[in-house]
Amino acid sequence: MIVNADIGERGADHPVDRALMAHIGQANIACGGHAGDESSIEAFLGLALEHEVQVAAHPSYPDRENFGRVSMDLSPQMLVDSLGEQLDRLPGVRRVKLHGALYNDACVHEAMAKDLALFLKKWGALTVVAPAGSALALACEAVGLELLSEAFVERRYHLVRERLLLVPRSHPKASIEGLDDALAQARSISAEGWVQTLNLEDSSDGPRVPIEAETLCIHSDAPLALPLAQALEGLFG
Repeated sequence: MIVNADIGERGADHPVDRALMAHIGQANIACGGHAGDESSIEAFLGLALEHEVQVAAHPSYPDRENFGRVSMDLSPQMLVDSLGEQLDRLPGVRRVKLHGALYNDACVHEAMAKDLALFLKKWGALTVVAPAGSALALACEAVGLELLSEAFVERRYHLVRERLLLVPRSHPKASIEGLDDALAQARSISAEGWVQTLNLEDSSDGPRVPIEAETLCIHSDAPLALPLAQALEGLFG
């Protein structure tokens, strides 16, 4: 099981991001849309090489003000033009993981997913990180891109019309704050293939739902990011 983390979103010298690089298998490096700049890209590419960490480009809606976590109404051409500029900041990197609202939107909107898959294929991507069975995953597989299926260990899930989605960040229980609880979710996903869902209306437990994942994501800005990465390194080796 690969542990990945979204990296370089708080500058080249952020101590947690730099420490995480010693405990993860893949760094998703922000490339200017929601965060990241030349100095942070250079710094974390260097650390990835030092620690033998796989690199994925981590583009987003061009929205630094909202950290890429708000959907934007852009034409398909405006969106791919921005993504192309971001991806070109990581020459030679052919693995891509979308960020934030763009990731979520592409996973549920089929037309957007198809447009993005075609763009990524044309741009030269080889592998896309996305949830198994999502609109983005299916669109990428349809054009011949490799899928690296992903799940999250410090975010909760809920069901929307039988589709498994992350709980919106506006919900008070969107994130898992306890290390033991996050590790329990990692174990249930990796070893047993299911995840506990949350009922948004009353914050009670929903049904356990099947989930597939080849990689588990940690958000670097989560308060428990570093101890969680260290614990997962011990769990998966």
